Amino acid sequence: MDRGFWLRVGWRNLGRHRRRSIITAMALAWGFAAVVLFNGILEGMGSDFIRSGTDLMAGQVRIQNPGYEPERELWDVIGGDGGIPVSELLDRVRSDPDVLGAAPRVYGAGIIASDSTSRGGLFMGILPEAEAQVTHFLEGVLEGAPPEEGAYQVLLGQELARQLRTSVGEEVVLVAPSADGSLGNELFTVSGIVRTGIPEVDAAQVVLRLDDLQFLLALGTDEVHEVAAAVRQPWDAPVVADRLTSELAHLATEMEVTAWTEFRPELVEFASLINGMNWVILIVVFLMAAFGVANTMLMGTFERRREFAVVKALGMKPGRIVAMVVGEALVLGLLAVAAGALISLPLVLWLIHYPIDLTSIAGEQMFMDGLFRFVLRVEHSWDIPIRSAVGLIVTAVVAALYPALRAIRVPAAEALAGR
Repeated sequence: MDRGFWLRVGWRNLGRHRRRSIITAMALAWGFAAVVLFNGILEGMGSDFIRSGTDLMAGQVRIQNPGYEPERELWDVIGGDGGIPVSELLDRVRSDPDVLGAAPRVYGAGIIASDSTSRGGLFMGILPEAEAQVTHFLEGVLEGAPPEEGAYQVLLGQELARQLRTSVGEEVVLVAPSADGSLGNELFTVSGIVRTGIPEVDAAQVVLRLDDLQFLLALGTDEVHEVAAAVRQPWDAPVVADRLTSELAHLATEMEVTAWTEFRPELVEFASLINGMNWVILIVVFLMAAFGVANTMLMGTFERRREFAVVKALGMKPGRIVAMVVGEALVLGLLAVAAGALISLPLVLWLIHYPIDLTSIAGEQMFMDGLFRFVLRVEHSWDIPIRSAVGLIVTAVVAALYPALRAIRVPAAEALAGR
């Protein structure tokens, strides 16, 4: 007997009570569509949370001197004497096929003073054109523009500028301890005001050109504290970090490549929470589906008691009776998956290509040092629909086992006698 026989029998049996079969199949289809849609939205939300926590300022892969964290001493740099030239390091990182961009950085701390007052500040030296390929905090410039090359300019956080009572075009003095033990100080012009949305950053951030901060801190032009990189897919960052570690190992020993999963572990925990929620939704919906399938199969089994009695009397083995009932559930599950795919596919494609931005209603929220925007977006992944389809079919088959066992226990004599 060919393998497709029981599927044909199942299809025929479903046709006996079309209305009941259609109602059950549509209930399962809507459950499948709901799981695919909600899990996709949760995956999209989790991806957005990760990107908001890494794309704003941190980057997804960073290269530092192994001794730089957590003390962040000025002299723990990469490059310089005996190290790899920064330009060569950037070229090597950018040549990786999964890297979107790489940006060098220098960090420092000191005092920033205006005509009327002074405040403590965190200094960050960047190349704006390279930084824009890795992070997007420069998109928050409210007034003016990022510092220009050779102009001795600074970009101030919005709250810091308010506390200093200064504005674009005015002059400020930066004073900071340098790597050689001296005290660096220089006069700068405010080129712009930036808002990141993170209060602590906006109240202390001072952004300079990379070479300007290197000069202020008495660092060489090939000495940087960090190279930050962005990758195409955030979850690929550990693989990229391992690959870069191997490729850069022979260039300099004083270098450590880490992914965001290491320096932002709280984001990994949040991603695990999202994954757990996906499984909860999957289990709850398919448990409800199991009861629906079991109810349909039990009713069908009860109505066909005489049929089962006849085939038992004719010598059909119990295993084939079980296959008959399970085949019916399998066909029901396949129909539900097909119908659910037709329901969910347009919605999923719509939310992939045309996300719904709810920021105007919910506003922007700070979360784990990132600025999160509420956007209903489905993360493109084949894992969710495949996992849901397999789960639904397995649920339908397992739910049919009890009705199938009931079918093989039907007393042939009593059923044929109408009792």
